[in-house]
Amino acid sequence: MGELSELVLHFSRGLVARKAAEQGGVISGDNPVTYNASDPFRLWVVQLVIILAMTQALALLFGRIRQPRVISEVIAGIFLGPSVMGRIPHFQSRIFPDAGNAGLSLTSTIGLVIFLFLVGLEIDTKAVKRHFLAASTISIAGLVVPLGLGAALGVAIYKEFINPDVNFGYFLLFTAVAVGITAFPVLCRILTELKLLETTVGSVTLAAGVGNDVVGWILLALTVALVNAASGLTALYVLLASAGYIIFLCYPIRWAYGWLARWTGSLERGAPTTGMMTLTLVLVLASAFFTDIIGIHAIF
Repeated sequence: MGELSELVLHFSRGLVARKAAEQGGVISGDNPVTYNASDPFRLWVVQLVIILAMTQALALLFGRIRQPRVISEVIAGIFLGPSVMGRIPHFQSRIFPDAGNAGLSLTSTIGLVIFLFLVGLEIDTKAVKRHFLAASTISIAGLVVPLGLGAALGVAIYKEFINPDVNFGYFLLFTAVAVGITAFPVLCRILTELKLLETTVGSVTLAAGVGNDVVGWILLALTVALVNAASGLTALYVLLASAGYIIFLCYPIRWAYGWLARWTGSLERGAPTTGMMTLTLVLVLASAFFTDIIGIHAIF
């Protein structure tokens, strides 16, 4: 089962099993940052407030040197992780316990899915088609070079730190993919904040980034399949399932969606009806669910 599916199941079980808290709450001595699997809401709010406060503080600082906000978010993640604040006694176990991160991960995944959908709405598809060759060339170059460097790095790491019992080829493939894969959501955030998303440069860059990431995640699926002693054909099945779903969306779903938009009058009014907006959101979440369960990632 995919990562998003597991997060949804874990978080929903906690909500279903939620018990009534003691009437007095903190007045009765209840600690709001103590993780409770049957009532994860309070810790989730604490985690969210701390993350937003840290991100905002760093954004004000880095904004003075004209850095995109996403850079502040990345650095905030480092500060709140084991490297900095995680060294404070009990901070990690109390505020960000492993068992209590399911709700936070689910929130971030859903936010990313919706954000990337909105990014897709703003992409100039005509510009992508006009510059398809350039986008393909950039995507290939942006994947082959990092993969080669990652493989070279993997050789040095294997010789120095890895147990010889670990398969050399599998480790090399994993290291190459880990280095070569693109942080696609970060790329989208940078282009959005620099107002490059609707330009030709932004459209070509995003198209190249999508191709790079899809190939990277398929290679990662191949790596996991090989490590788990599964068939190497798993990656091929993932690729075929992805291609089939894209065709399914581009033809029957697209035709049906267009017919519904005309039938509901959304095209004539220039604004979608409530039903069309609901259907669009369902399609976005269904697509995220499908890409997650076939082993790519929900954000694709």
